[in-house]
Amino acid sequence: MNDETPGETPHPAAEPVTVTPPRDCSPVVSTQTWQDVVFLHWPYDPEILRHLVPAGSRLDTHEGRTWVGVVALRLTGVRLGGLLRLPYLGDFNEVNVRIYTVGDDGRRSTVFLAMEAERLAVVSAARALLRLPYSWAAVDRHRQGDIVGYRTERRLPGPRGAGIGCTLRLGEAHMPDAAENFFTARWGTHTPWYGTPLYLPFAHEPWPLLTAELLDYSDEGLFAAVGVPAPEGPPASVLYSREVRPRSGPPLPAAGKQAGPG
Repeated sequence: MNDETPGETPHPAAEPVTVTPPRDCSPVVSTQTWQDVVFLHWPYDPEILRHLVPAGSRLDTHEGRTWVGVVALRLTGVRLGGLLRLPYLGDFNEVNVRIYTVGDDGRRSTVFLAMEAERLAVVSAARALLRLPYSWAAVDRHRQGDIVGYRTERRLPGPRGAGIGCTLRLGEAHMPDAAENFFTARWGTHTPWYGTPLYLPFAHEPWPLLTAELLDYSDEGLFAAVGVPAPEGPPASVLYSREVRPRSGPPLPAAGKQAGPG
């Protein structure tokens, strides 16, 4: 199911949710590894988040609800073109806040509202070249046995000190349900690029997911900083994945000229 408003021009149907990439990423722009990936998700009324969607896309929904996700990970092993290794700049912790969209051409995707990362050079380059909402932040990852956690605190740009934190106890291998596939099986990102909507494609093997118990969680103003009302209660879904190896393709134009913030 995808988001529609009565009276609007009909959009193409959203592509099916698939746990494997629906399209090739060629030529390969970069490869990397994502480790210790934490997924926290809350359901939201679509009307609350509609103003956050960039041009060229619309909110994606599942059974009448959309979702806000906090995704934390260790990013490492970055290679440009799959060849040139970036040993320092391509090795850092990151915490993201994201929502879920459908492009005007039906491609399912994500929109990042916050991307908190440790490497100032990466933050600066991603903001300038791709207009992604990276912020320079202190991001701490701790792992001991079956316990993993993240804490982030924003430095630049403001609001300084905004952050989020969580600690999980890992569980068993998990087969995702329809809602979990809806927000984990995503193969691109929509971003407004200097007034032009872009789609940034990526691909990787299916997520090897585990259940997880949330031991603690705190929002120190990060949701408010990106215009999302604080969630009511704990996340409805808590998942974990040890590792995937994504590859990204070149940016593509997002179809259509739907009006929206950029």
